[in-house]
Amino acid sequence: MIRRRRKVDPMAMVWTLALGFGTGGERTLAGLRRVYQRATGTSLVPSAFYDRFTPELVRFLRCIVGELCGHLCEHAPGCRGVLAKFADVVVTDATVIKLHRLLARRYSGTRTNSSPAAAKLHLVMSVTGKGVEKVKLTGERANDHRSLRMGPWVRGRLLLFDLGFFRYQLFDCIDRNGGYFLSRLPAGANPRIVGVHRRWRGRTVALEGKRLDEVAGHLRRATLDVEVEVEFRRRVYGGRRRTDRRRLRLIGVRDAESASYWFYLTNITVDEFDADSLAQVYACRWQVELVFKELKSHYHLDELPTRNAHIVEALILSSIITLLVSRRLLDAVRKRLRNLRERIPEGRWAALFAAAALSILDLLSMPARTARTLARHLEPMLLHEAVDPNVSRLLLLQRVDQGVAWER
Repeated sequence: MIRRRRKVDPMAMVWTLALGFGTGGERTLAGLRRVYQRATGTSLVPSAFYDRFTPELVRFLRCIVGELCGHLCEHAPGCRGVLAKFADVVVTDATVIKLHRLLARRYSGTRTNSSPAAAKLHLVMSVTGKGVEKVKLTGERANDHRSLRMGPWVRGRLLLFDLGFFRYQLFDCIDRNGGYFLSRLPAGANPRIVGVHRRWRGRTVALEGKRLDEVAGHLRRATLDVEVEVEFRRRVYGGRRRTDRRRLRLIGVRDAESASYWFYLTNITVDEFDADSLAQVYACRWQVELVFKELKSHYHLDELPTRNAHIVEALILSSIITLLVSRRLLDAVRKRLRNLRERIPEGRWAALFAAAALSILDLLSMPARTARTLARHLEPMLLHEAVDPNVSRLLLLQRVDQGVAWER
């Protein structure tokens, strides 16, 4: 990153990118340069600051993201409550970021008229407190499932998928590696029912041997819990591609308002979780949506005022670093307020962290004696404001653990 050290200090540069996002209504390079000058007490011409946005800086920021992800995973607590069976609960998803139209060749978008250039940020994250584990940046046209590689790392873990990742080959690979999965069933999927896990009294619709679409419109039961057989084609091996079959568990939960069903596919057995519990566990997938909202609403992820690809990547990685630093500090606050840790939601903390980011940057750049004076004022405020005053409001994992209804 630094070939010849001049006026720009590399540590101050990185902390400015991580904590200098809250300079105003929008994130700009000029605003970041002013934050750097404020933090270091130096004066820089624009080119001295802008010329530091190089491919080397991008590679350096990727290393920082990797280090922070690894540290959070090592020191995070495990699953508790109803999720204690799993080594971890992992969610993967992606969000689209609009870019300058001149970046269309590198980051091609799907909406060629309104946004010809767009990037897709893929995240693999734990919902049990470990935070983001993997980050990948591609063009919007890239398929979601290519951002996720299966392997021995899934053993004992539960992976939650949205419809963009639905593939029978993927589920088969997870199962063969000793992992668990839970996924929404797309409208076009029509597996054959080969067994019933829960039978209802009275005149019920016969299910075995029929396709799902043949019986779905006639069901009135609260939950559907059956075994289905699916057919899929494996990857090419030795010049041949064979077809395989696999039995999986299909559950359906009837929505009281719309009278329609939410269908899920999984390899978790009936003895481990009933249908209602699994539908509730799937609500954990909402955690990644909250992270994307946090990145865009508080850390300015989608504000990229440039057509330079290196600057775009550097600013996106900076937002990820901001998120990871925020989670690191949140973990410290929860440990400090041990008896109140269940009343410190991530969304509330994100707004508080964004408001205090510049003060935290000052703490890192000030002499120790001056920093201690500021810390004595800042720390009590953070500890007080982090706690949600609504005692009855539950966090997402608390809702799942206690079986409280959650909007799908």
